Amino acid sequence: VREALRRGTLRSGASVQTVVNVVKTHEMPPTYFKTTKLTAGFQAIVDAYGMARYKELNPAVFTVITFPFLFGVMFGDIGHGIIMTLVAALLCIFEKTLAPLAADEMFGTVYSGRYNLLLMGLFATYAGFVYNEVFSVPMEAFGDTMWCSGQMTDPRCLSYPGIDSNSTMQKWLRTNVKEAWDFKAQVSTGEEVSWEVYPIGGDPGWAHTGNKLNNANSFKMKFAIVAGVLQMVVGVCCKLANTIHFKDQLTMYFVFVPEIVFINSIFGYLCMLILTKWTTNWDATYVLNNDQVVHIPQVYCKDDLSNMPCWTPPFTVDRAMVPTYGAKLSALPEHMWCMGGGVATAGCAVFEWQGRTIVESNVFGNNTLISPLKFGPEACLADPSGCVMWKQNPPSLLDSLIKMFMEPGYVPIENQLIPGQGGLQAFLILVALVSVPILLVTKPLLLKRQHEASPRFQALHDPEEGTAMDDVAHGGGHGHGEEFNFEEEMVHQMIHTIEYVLGCVSNTASYLRLWALSLAHAQLSEVFWEKTVVEVGLESANPFLIFICIGAWSLFTIGVLMGMESLSAFLHALRLHWVEFMNKFYHGDGYKFSPFDFRHLNEEAE
Repeated sequence: VREALRRGTLRSGASVQTVVNVVKTHEMPPTYFKTTKLTAGFQAIVDAYGMARYKELNPAVFTVITFPFLFGVMFGDIGHGIIMTLVAALLCIFEKTLAPLAADEMFGTVYSGRYNLLLMGLFATYAGFVYNEVFSVPMEAFGDTMWCSGQMTDPRCLSYPGIDSNSTMQKWLRTNVKEAWDFKAQVSTGEEVSWEVYPIGGDPGWAHTGNKLNNANSFKMKFAIVAGVLQMVVGVCCKLANTIHFKDQLTMYFVFVPEIVFINSIFGYLCMLILTKWTTNWDATYVLNNDQVVHIPQVYCKDDLSNMPCWTPPFTVDRAMVPTYGAKLSALPEHMWCMGGGVATAGCAVFEWQGRTIVESNVFGNNTLISPLKFGPEACLADPSGCVMWKQNPPSLLDSLIKMFMEPGYVPIENQLIPGQGGLQAFLILVALVSVPILLVTKPLLLKRQHEASPRFQALHDPEEGTAMDDVAHGGGHGHGEEFNFEEEMVHQMIHTIEYVLGCVSNTASYLRLWALSLAHAQLSEVFWEKTVVEVGLESANPFLIFICIGAWSLFTIGVLMGMESLSAFLHALRLHWVEFMNKFYHGDGYKFSPFDFRHLNEEAE
């Protein structure tokens, strides 16, 4: 500043040098963030919540990516995303030409957020590829669906053994079963059976099933929880960054640590269960003797059963007809066979336990086999008829989370996702409960002890130091001109603790809006397409009527989906950032830097 004033004095030819006096103050300095055309819109979103304190971490660093991503999750569709991207790209390309029109309030709002719209459109397109939908119509452009179904016109489907070409309702997964089992020689090749998963996005085959909504809802709901918890954890970690920068060790150890422990011990654990459920091959997961969970890869057994655990030959209804070791299987108890009722399957799992050969059972409608009182390790050791093995179904995570608190330390074997899950859950609940009182009382008590150990506090209680009382009366004490009040600090920390603990629950539930709005967007788009173009236009086979229906559908798409729905998704993404993310660390009580200008002084004087 002095150098700038010196140069100004020389240029002006003034005879008197400018004098600069530095006035020390405890007032918080203003905040200034340098932005670009791309980031200015996202910085405005953050500033609308509140200006950051001086040197406080700027949430806009994350918002540039997380805001359009969450918007895209709710507005995911390839067609709608491309439309938004093209409109935003035109605004960016011709921004200089369109700048005079920004004086209009409505167009100016869209114009100033053109780069926001560009990223929002790109992420909506990306989410559309994940959902594999174009204007709500499933897209089968990257390969065949993983199911053989319908009229079985696909030659590859007809070549699978066990397929009934006369059945129009039969569904069969596309697999490499012919490579895993040699049907001519009736021997195992040693290769594991795998499924031909659709390469990009969701499988379009779900669109032709009666439970397509259940499948979409299951994925979107779990993804909303994972994305929400991840963003909240990042928010808590931003508090760590602030405490490190400001060297606030009390907040670091006795606020950040219990907060991060609490949220991860419950909701981080829930995300771990979700990821485990997603990555588990449930066709190869079994409950053995109602006591443990085992994983048996789908590799077919050799003639001498030397590669156990393995699977019996596919599409062999009668176990006695299994080549080479069929007699051994027939000698086992009657319940040890999974192909009941003459229905052929891809094989039954075989496992060896404590010298006993156990074959997969079909427990559908037979609750006796899943009773640990009749079938368990002790019963199996005593007699082969007490052995049992059955395929585990994916457990409900909602029930698992509820029972984590209602029945701590106990997880039924049929609901177990990871080994030792019951003990782990009991430990996590204990850790979460311990972290709450640490968050509540530790920081206020340590602040009180620090205040009492300060020289000013000791002088205040020393009768020989008569000046201390006067000093406190004029603003001395805790902080800069503030007297420490333990009751006030305790109430403040109590409010923060209650808000954080309850907020972790409510904020996690709030992220389910990602699933809800995505579902509403997809269903509304499907209704517009089906009720106008398909049921009225295409079924009439009238070209003129088809043209009219497409025009009406276009108006609905632009007016309702691109207009109202996009605004709704924008507002919900805004709320998720302001309430669920930024309140974990952001104070927002600073003020914006405004350069000194004599013109502003004249305006204020006038």
